[in-house]
Amino acid sequence: MRKKVVVIGTGPGGSACAALLQSRGMDVTILEQNRFIGGRCSTFEENGFMVDTGVHMFASGPSGPHGQVARELGVAQPWMIRNPSESMWMNENGVFYLYQKNTSFSALGELVKAGITGRQRINILNTLRRSVNSFGVVGLLKEMAGVRRANPAFLEKYDEVTTREFLYQFTEDSGVHRAMNCLSMLLLVVPYDKSSAGEFIYAVSGIFGNGTLGVPRGGAIGVPRSFLRAFRRDGGQLLLGVAARDILVEGGRVTGVVGSDGETYTADAVVSNAGLHRTVELAGEDSFPAEYVEYIKGLKLSYSWLATKLALERRVVDLKAPSFFPIPQVEADEIFAYCDEPDGLPEDPFLFVPVPTEWDPTLAAAGRQLIIMGVPTSNDVDQEDRSQKILDIGEKKLFSFFPAIERNLMWKSRITNKDTNRITRKGKGDCIGLAQIPGQVGSRKPHPKLPVEGLWAVGCDAGARGVGTEQATASAMLVSSLIT
Repeated sequence: MRKKVVVIGTGPGGSACAALLQSRGMDVTILEQNRFIGGRCSTFEENGFMVDTGVHMFASGPSGPHGQVARELGVAQPWMIRNPSESMWMNENGVFYLYQKNTSFSALGELVKAGITGRQRINILNTLRRSVNSFGVVGLLKEMAGVRRANPAFLEKYDEVTTREFLYQFTEDSGVHRAMNCLSMLLLVVPYDKSSAGEFIYAVSGIFGNGTLGVPRGGAIGVPRSFLRAFRRDGGQLLLGVAARDILVEGGRVTGVVGSDGETYTADAVVSNAGLHRTVELAGEDSFPAEYVEYIKGLKLSYSWLATKLALERRVVDLKAPSFFPIPQVEADEIFAYCDEPDGLPEDPFLFVPVPTEWDPTLAAAGRQLIIMGVPTSNDVDQEDRSQKILDIGEKKLFSFFPAIERNLMWKSRITNKDTNRITRKGKGDCIGLAQIPGQVGSRKPHPKLPVEGLWAVGCDAGARGVGTEQATASAMLVSSLIT
């Protein structure tokens, strides 16, 4: 008899894990509470444009976990890669471009030129002097090699150190610290004074090592959709609009899941993509050791991103890279301080602005342009008025760069934490799940096997490293291997 598995949720972690288990001979049923797939990694048609739910970018593209799983499952997952892929606006220090792997010497020359000719140059000699004082010459060379390779032993060394602390070993330059704080929020959705340096190093080294940062053709939904295509091909059962109401536990072991449709889905194993907090609630706190329940309750969630989606009747933003992020002109430690204040608003907001139609022109009719503007915030759901004010400030800054956006605007829509919670129903607006902070990463990341026999967690809450959805799919690879 084939082993029965119930997977809760069709985010990248849930859909990848379900597809891998089904392909390995198990009998898998997926329960998805929404009427659409993908969770926070979804895409919708909106007035003639294909628009992602979130502010998505995929750091490793086809070279990372998404591509690895798609290849194992034997399904197509087309990726759109641009070179350069990103531009970081450093104000007085010029513009830095993220060039993909195997670029030309002329492109590398442009990058160097951008960094050297700014009016207020980064003080390379002071940075070098501070680095040598911290490590010695030989030690500095080893640190640089460690950052580039990002092997497990090196990452473990910095897992319990914040990115801010790590950076101060090398430089006090305010421009560098502002930029790295913004990158930390962009990649890990946590400010650099809270994020784990080990996780930050892993994320950045992966981007430059793989050189395949990009987006799936047709929008973010292309990732879970490709996994579910294989899942259905191999005979898996997907139920949309059926939420998990209870995870059944008898004698310390899972026996199935009760759905919102009133049906009981028996199972030898249950894999939850609902997050650890919600999974414990579904199975009942009495099913776990008291100390485990307290441990789960003490885990911190990531921050969040608000977003404005702007549809333009013609192409207005014409840049070398298909996304950009201007670095705020405030002290590094103050950039995201407003996120932790109940009524806080950004003085000079950090914007992440991908232009999806520059990556994939098929997302809109010919000649039209789609812009997504993201602004960081806390994960609090009960801040709708504040969220709208933050987006107002963000849009004002964006329009100051490109006044023609307003003149060519067909429509715009906004995504706040309330919208995120409508998708996840977790009671929070966090973007990715657990915060990648010291004490919650590496060897101290929650294990995907919960202390109830046959109960597993998958997604950003357990068992893997990486940027957002890639972390979730990497978790699926781990969990499916452990179960089989």
